[in-house]
Amino acid sequence: MSITPAPTVNRGDLALQPGYFTSSLFVYPLREDISTLVQTYTLEYLKSDKKEPFALFKRIWGQLGWTWLNLRVFDGRARERLLSVVLRLFSDRMVETENPMTRVVAMFGLYTFYFSQPSTSAPSLYSVKHLPIPMDTFQSILTLPTCLESNPDLATLRPYATHLLSTLLDSQIFHILPPSSVNPQNPTALPREIFVAEDGGALEATSEVAFGSSVEAGGSASADGNEGITASTSTSTQQTDGQLRAPKKKGRPTKREKAKKARGAVVSLEKWLDKNTYIETSDFPAGAGSSGMGSQASMVIANAQIGHSSGGEVTQVIFAHPPRGSREKYSAHKGALLDVLVGPQDQGIINDAGGRSSAAGGVVRANEAVLRRLQKIDELAAEKGLEVGGEGGEMTGLSRIAKAVEELKEGRSRGGILELMEGAGMAVMEADMA
Repeated sequence: MSITPAPTVNRGDLALQPGYFTSSLFVYPLREDISTLVQTYTLEYLKSDKKEPFALFKRIWGQLGWTWLNLRVFDGRARERLLSVVLRLFSDRMVETENPMTRVVAMFGLYTFYFSQPSTSAPSLYSVKHLPIPMDTFQSILTLPTCLESNPDLATLRPYATHLLSTLLDSQIFHILPPSSVNPQNPTALPREIFVAEDGGALEATSEVAFGSSVEAGGSASADGNEGITASTSTSTQQTDGQLRAPKKKGRPTKREKAKKARGAVVSLEKWLDKNTYIETSDFPAGAGSSGMGSQASMVIANAQIGHSSGGEVTQVIFAHPPRGSREKYSAHKGALLDVLVGPQDQGIINDAGGRSSAAGGVVRANEAVLRRLQKIDELAAEKGLEVGGEGGEMTGLSRIAKAVEELKEGRSRGGILELMEGAGMAVMEADMA
């Protein structure tokens, strides 16, 4: 027996994702189709003799292609979402805020769609057994026959609406939820996903037809029932196609394409380095640092980067154009904070022996907590053979933070870690370099 793996002859079946049926690509066109169904039935009902209103509805239902909607998808997950969304949109048009004719047509549609689910098929198709519906919507549905009785023009619809409502109640399809004010349905609102076109505009509610046949402007429709989403105009499709880029090649890139892409990346990197490199002509750019410990720390970092060479190249554009404005603003706000916590700087730094305020003690504890956390991270990284913050030597990383916290405890610093930009934790290093 051969153990060599053989390719399968069965390819995976394409299936729409369930999220499609809760997106604007499906919900907006379906709402428009329901409105078209209501308008078409209303016009035909007013022109008819009003003797068989439900038979008229079934004829219009078939003409507009609604009979094919139950067979649109066969995958269980996608089919469950399709059926629940269609039934929910029909029930949303049965509330008391809608006019009576719209409520009747919505009930006809909900009844027809629910009871036309295939029950005898091989293989069997998923079918919805219950419709989750808010309590207030359910109460509105129960009042529909009474509403029709008070309207003489729609009196002939009352027996049919009463019979269909009784059938739905006897079938126990309604799953009662809390009132709609608490958003009990899942998803809470439709559509849940909004499709945004490449030009940045959201999909219009009336731009597409959800399924079946395309509806004409006058209300007539073809009865072929072709599936698929069709755009309302060909002009917008042509304009969109003109804006699209050339399609990408399928499959993995070839070695030549990989090499070409790598060369392009190298060229881009060289251009970036040329743009962000300058020739250092002095020990450090004038005005790059502030007074005191800040300028000393900046000088140490600059000398380490430049290598004490007046003609060396530095690939850090920030040395040539330091962010003076944002740095000064940050320093001012930080100084005001430290003045409140530990007192003004001109009063000197009070160590623990001389007494420290509760706010200043909080600064010390915060520094120690940060240091312990970083040490824990360093230990966890060391267990995996990694190193955290050690690339810059003693000028950066955990060792400098530990020295900054030590300076704070000894009373030689006001903020500890908060004064790293001013040179905290670098006093010992400056002495060694001197």
